[in-house]
Amino acid sequence: MKNYIIIILIVIINQILIAQPIDENRKVIVKSYSINTTENIYNNQEIIISNNDSIVFFYGLSADNNAPKDPFLFRLVLKKGQDSSVFNTGQSLVSYKNLNEGEYELYISGFDLQRRWRSNSAIIKFEVNNKRKQLLIELDSLRNLSKQPNKKDTVIVNSQGIFHSSITIYVLIGLLILAIIILVIIIKKLDKFKKINQNKKGELMIDKNSFVTKDEFDRVLYENGELKAEIASLRGQIDALNARGEQLYKENKELQSNLLKLEKSKSELEELQRQKDDLFAVIIHDIKNPASLIKSLVELLTSYDLTATEQQEIINDIAQTTSKIVALSQEVSKILSLEGTKLNLNFDTANLNDIIKDVYQRNQIAAKNKSITMFTDLMEGLPDGEFDVQKIDEVIDNLVSNAIKFTPNGGTVRIKSSKELNNLVVEVSDNGLGLSEDDLKNTFKRGAKLSAQPTAGESSTGLGLWIVKKLVESHKGRVWVKSALGKGSTFAFSIPMNQAD
Repeated sequence: MKNYIIIILIVIINQILIAQPIDENRKVIVKSYSINTTENIYNNQEIIISNNDSIVFFYGLSADNNAPKDPFLFRLVLKKGQDSSVFNTGQSLVSYKNLNEGEYELYISGFDLQRRWRSNSAIIKFEVNNKRKQLLIELDSLRNLSKQPNKKDTVIVNSQGIFHSSITIYVLIGLLILAIIILVIIIKKLDKFKKINQNKKGELMIDKNSFVTKDEFDRVLYENGELKAEIASLRGQIDALNARGEQLYKENKELQSNLLKLEKSKSELEELQRQKDDLFAVIIHDIKNPASLIKSLVELLTSYDLTATEQQEIINDIAQTTSKIVALSQEVSKILSLEGTKLNLNFDTANLNDIIKDVYQRNQIAAKNKSITMFTDLMEGLPDGEFDVQKIDEVIDNLVSNAIKFTPNGGTVRIKSSKELNNLVVEVSDNGLGLSEDDLKNTFKRGAKLSAQPTAGESSTGLGLWIVKKLVESHKGRVWVKSALGKGSTFAFSIPMNQAD
């Protein structure tokens, strides 16, 4: 029964190996071997050792330049008749010692760790035979003696003048006869114990003449049939396991793909949430400025004796600003309902000077309240540009209102327009408090609180310049500031004339 189990294990191992395709570009090469530390070059020669000898085989895996450099192991199968042992190793040598007498076959193959390929096996045949090893030692000794003549064994002449041959020739003849007799005995014993052979197709077959009785032959025949049935069953199970393994591999690949998709969706959702928070901050801040303007207009309307024309102008400004608040409120509603998480830009062709004039007019009251002189320096013949009129209006309004806010009473604010190459440029300058070097590093950061404080106690959220930066960058533009502490500031931005550029 022990032999049957060994055969089953061999079949299972072979099936596992078959599942790995052979890569013809990879070959196992046996380089050399050593017996008791004496190294020899291996060239498929006959190897005979005794059971007291230790033998080491040195090998390696060669591959052509096109073969990928995959991590791999070696699989070693040592067979002696129906017995075999199998193990995997990452080393390029294997050693054996104290082996039982018999003929051995060592199969060495390479395979990658993911079992995508395997190499052809290198086969080493050697024999453990104490008698043959002793004969070889004696023959080598005699050869050495024959190469070194001894004075006692050389040809001599007796008193009658007769030549006597050396005794070495008789020893050699005797040893040769003894070796022939031992070889005949070994062959007879091998024929006697060889009951199970293999036919040309590799199938097991029974030699009937090798059995003493018919009952013994029938018993072995029955056991052989059962063994074949077990092997067939095991092959079916192995095929099923292979199919299940391939299915699990595909499912694992799908799970990995789904995991990557989930991670990507998570990142996208986090980015959308961040954009939503940014937009909400922008809209809330933009609502604050028009609301403050309405408050100023109402105060002006109720605090002074105005002509009907002046009252109508103020009412028109209030209506216009109210419409702006409504539009911004609608933008907030979209954000809260998650209909959109990006700034919706409505590009239109307009002239930047017209927007500057409107902003200038709306901020005249705030400038007059602080006795600030505000004037414009507009480029004549400034060409039209393609941009979102409302968003650029918000940018210029933020810069102008900031200039008024941080300029002391009696100061000046200038709004300038110009053209540089294919860009439209707006500069808002003041002679107010100015910025320190540390302020310049954080000017356009969200929620940044600068060292300069509003000169008339106005409120400041730290979002205005950050909003300016976002709106300008949404137009593919850029913002910058030039300032020195106590010498005023110049805030500027540029946007492309054509958004398709």
